[in-house]
Amino acid sequence: MPLITFKTDEEAIKKANDTHMGLGASVWSADTERANRLAQKIQAGTVWVNTHFELDPRVPFGGHKESGLGTEWGLPGLKSFCNSQTLFLKRSTKL
Repeated sequence: MPLITFKTDEEAIKKANDTHMGLGASVWSADTERANRLAQKIQAGTVWVNTHFELDPRVPFGGHKESGLGTEWGLPGLKSFCNSQTLFLKRSTKL
């Protein structure tokens, strides 16, 4: 697992996002509120806080940037297998 050192939170986010990939990342900290703030700024499909690679089929899983298009699992993943239809029906004013 790659570890990145940093001096400021801004530097950490800049380093984490300085990549063409964005499948997953993790933030580790005893200060979970700080870790949550940092995690929300990371450009990745899944960001774990104080854990890594826990998956659940009820939760969408997908990447950002060049880590893929679309989402698997969860409701968005199920919808990707459906054909949606939009229907516009204008009722006639004359019956």
